[in-house]
Parts: sequence; structure tokens; C-alpha cells
Amino acid sequence: MTSEQKHSIEIVIGNPLGFHIRPVQRFAAMAKLFDSHVEVELRGQKAPGKSIINLMGLAGRNGDTMRIAAQGPDADQCVQVLAYIARNDFFVEDHLDTDQQPNRHVERLASLASCFKSDITATVDGRNVDAKNASALMRQGVSPHTALDFQVLGEDARQARAIIDNLVSNSYYIEEEMVRKGKGGA
Repeated sequence: MTSEQKHSIEIVIGNPLGFHIRPVQRFAAMAKLFDSHVEVELRGQKAPGKSIINLMGLAGRNGDTMRIAAQGPDADQCVQVLAYIARNDFFVEDHLDTDQQPNRHVERLASLASCFKSDITATVDGRNVDAKNASALMRQGVSPHTALDFQVLGEDARQARAIIDNLVSNSYYIEEEMVRKGKGGA
């Protein structure tokens, strides 16, 4: 990977509450896991993508177009992960999504793992399974309560490991209501 990679993408904010404190916190926390410089643009205003205070100043609303740009050695993966999070309401749900349950956590885990070039394997009850394969994870019975161990090998392993660990340890991949009720421990 070269330090001159540049990638950007535009997405529409679909979170009904917009780009408010919890989405901003999650976005900035994930952005900080990458080496690349990240910039977010909303309605002609720009802010560093790793700064909670500056991102809050953008006051993103539902329906706004957000441009996410990254420049650096891991810019491609950075933009993919941040765009995925943004497209999924920044993993902030204020109610249990009964249409998506019980497998949303598996889909999110596999989708984020797929943003990386590295091989990512999850160990579930002593069995190895490709973490990029949601169907394989479901067949192994992965739930929000499953203890998972990850092996990550490849050129972007450091960032992949950081993202996966952050996702699981902070329960970002399960509905907020499950976390509040104590049902979502990863």
C-alpha cells in the first residue's frame, strides 16, 4: 500500500436523527483506527473525520449527502468501512429491528470483514470459519453472545483486526435495545 492512495465516496444519511452524537462518536472512533487522513464534507462544509467536535459542527441531517474522503496507506479500506457504517445508520438503532433480527450481527460482521484484503477467520467452539461468509457464521450458530476469537493474516491485518475488535467489543453490530436490556454482550 502506498501513502498516496486517495479514495472518496458519497452517501446519503439515512439515519432518521441524522449525524448526531452517537453516530459521530462511532464514525470518529472507527476513522481513528486507520492511518489515512479522513475528511467529511456536508453541505459544503468540511471537517476532519477523526474529530468528534468538528464532525458535530457539520450538523448532518437525514437526507444530507455526505462525502467521505481518505488519503493515505489504507484509504481504500477506510472509505469502505466508514461508508458501510454510514449506510447502516452508523449502527445506531433506537428500536429493535425485528425484520433484521436475529442475524443482523452476523451480516454486519461479515460485511465489515469483507472490506479488507486480509484473510479473517473466526474460531467458534474450536471450529474455524471464514468471517467474511455470513452463511458459514450462521451455520456455526454465531450469536451476539458467542465468544469469538479472530485470526487475521494479510497486508491490512492491523486495521482489519482493530475494526473487528472494535466492532465486537463495543457491541456496534447489534441493536441498541438489546444492549440496553443486557442481551447484547459480545
